[in-house]
Amino acid sequence: MMTDLNVELTPEFWRKYVAQRKNLLPRKKISASKKWDKMAKRYQNFAEDKDFVAELKWMKEGMLQRRMLGPELEVIDVSCGPGTHCFSFAELCRQVTALDVSEKMIEQVLLKKDELGVDNLTVICQDFSDFKAPGLYDTVFVSMSPVLNDLDNIDRLLALSRRYLALTYWAGVRENPLYQRCHRLIYDSEYHFDALDLTVVFNYLNALGYSPEISYIHPVWKRRDTLANTVDYIIWHLEFYRRLSDAEKASVKALIAVEADAEDMVSYETRLRKGALFLDKKDGFFEA
Repeated sequence: MMTDLNVELTPEFWRKYVAQRKNLLPRKKISASKKWDKMAKRYQNFAEDKDFVAELKWMKEGMLQRRMLGPELEVIDVSCGPGTHCFSFAELCRQVTALDVSEKMIEQVLLKKDELGVDNLTVICQDFSDFKAPGLYDTVFVSMSPVLNDLDNIDRLLALSRRYLALTYWAGVRENPLYQRCHRLIYDSEYHFDALDLTVVFNYLNALGYSPEISYIHPVWKRRDTLANTVDYIIWHLEFYRRLSDAEKASVKALIAVEADAEDMVSYETRLRKGALFLDKKDGFFEA
């Protein structure tokens, strides 16, 4: 498809692009604190997953190389989840703030904070849209959060940052054949990936006059879990759009049960692309 070469790629262009993209989606997602509460303990299961740990290392090393973590720095981890990153940051930085809307996620962070005796970690349970920061942070960090689906939030994250912004998020690919079959069964349509591509955030920041960096990885998440856990997980995703009836839940279970082995375990995988975006606000800024 040919592109109009006269189009000016301004911040407003990217805002309209995002708005159009959201309007074209067949369904709108529901996101609330109680929704994420259900995943708080499940996230801890990833701690032993070598591929997941490798992704965390990839992001951390990128931040260290760019001096976004260090003993003089104050960092905020927005949408911190159960503490996936913030404890690692607290080992390296003067002060870390962990913020999340989910009470159950924050419970996990507080339990681990007490267990480890971490005294330079401030933990806050609050929606990012309501968060009033007491000041600026040297580094603002967000990982895999719906916060990144809104360019207004990107503006807010920039305003929170004294210097650095580090983001990791979906980059246009998330394919899980098992979930896609379940989605087709319930909604009688193909699944449309609905997260904002991190590359669009990169382009938006560029249009604002910044000089961000971006890199990608292409992992394949391989999972093997009990039939019950797999059904719960798939239904949790399907119910981002609406509540499923008991009959619909039963039909999802029946579909997934076909995949179970003799031990009642289900193996499935998700092919994806993730991006890591790094921005130094003092590096190469120009008036767009």
